[in-house]
Amino acid sequence: MRRYETILIAHVDLSEDELSKLIARYEAIVTVQKGILVKVERWGKKKLAYLIRKQARGFYILIDYAGVSAVVNELERNIKIDDKILKFMTVLKAEAVNPAALESEIAEAANKGEKEAPLAAAAEEPATGEDEALPPVPEETDSDAKVEMES
Repeated sequence: MRRYETILIAHVDLSEDELSKLIARYEAIVTVQKGILVKVERWGKKKLAYLIRKQARGFYILIDYAGVSAVVNELERNIKIDDKILKFMTVLKAEAVNPAALESEIAEAANKGEKEAPLAAAAEEPATGEDEALPPVPEETDSDAKVEMES
């Protein structure tokens, strides 16, 4: 059994309900394929370094899990056909993992999450609008591409 991390960038305009359903779907895929789901983190809305499918912002999600290669194959197959996902990347974190060690890590994370839940709600800060002050990312046009080719 190996440990993997998959990072997804979803459309920024998804509602909270749609986003929750999307995450639950991918969690279910991991568990149905006999994988062990370690954690799922919502990193939030962030500005993208470059346009992806004409989107300048995306919602980042991290899925940390362990399993055999069939788990990764099925998860990536489903992500590839989902129009709500702009981009994804799967990284191998460890060649061999101990399932007992993973269970203890999950339990520790759950205990830590219970202790930090009141703090996390207080730490959330409203959007300051800093990202909106940045100039928009220009889209490349056919004429731009021709000028670059001629140079």
